[in-house]
Amino acid sequence: MSETARSQSHNPFVAAFESHLARAEAFYAQAATLEQKALEQAQTQLDESARLSRETLAYGAAMMAEWRKASLEMARRTAQLFTVA
Repeated sequence: MSETARSQSHNPFVAAFESHLARAEAFYAQAATLEQKALEQAQTQLDESARLSRETLAYGAAMMAEWRKASLEMARRTAQLFTVA
């Protein structure tokens, strides 16, 4: 073994740095897993929001159609009041 290799293997700073790198690598792996879960949840929330928006638009359109029917029916009934008398 060369002098440089032997001195690095016994150097406490090298050992501490390698230990730090191993912990940092584990931290980043866990962060990547959590990030993926957060992205999946965000996508689910966006999909749900889009679904609710579509349902709201459909409900609003149905309510407007019912309002038009009811207003025409009221106009017809009002007209009948004046024609029957």
